[in-house]
Amino acid sequence: MNILHKGDILEQETKKGEEVSVSAFKSIKKLENFIVNGEDLKTKIDNHPRVISYLSDHTDGSTWYGADVLVVFRKTLEMKHWVSRSSSHQLVETKHAKGIAWVFIVLGNIYVEKIDSITKYFFYADLAKAANSYLERSKGEVNLKSLLLEIVRSSKKYL
Repeated sequence: MNILHKGDILEQETKKGEEVSVSAFKSIKKLENFIVNGEDLKTKIDNHPRVISYLSDHTDGSTWYGADVLVVFRKTLEMKHWVSRSSSHQLVETKHAKGIAWVFIVLGNIYVEKIDSITKYFFYADLAKAANSYLERSKGEVNLKSLLLEIVRSSKKYL
């Protein structure tokens, strides 16, 4: 007879959580390596099905929206109003908005077992803050690879 005790269930959940963390960590390392060494990064970004689909559905200059975060090429008056309506709203404006959309999608897939309907608001807000922080520090000299790596680096606190 196989009887599970409360401690057994907790131990199983802990092991599963560790496996998920190890898997996510390996995926993050692969992503970092691809960003640094991948010769077809721009092609990968431009041809990602979800990026293509979003851009075909949204002609307002946005490239990604979710969890109170909006990523755009250029800010419109409507977007400015959206940001002002809540302190939780985050907006990232850059010529590399498509690359940020791609890395948000990839990171969302990597962390799918780690973030839920609540933590996604913190997760994507942290990614947006990392992007904005890098953009402010770079003072117009934005390097796509460095920007994406900064976003990936900020995601590691969710491992």
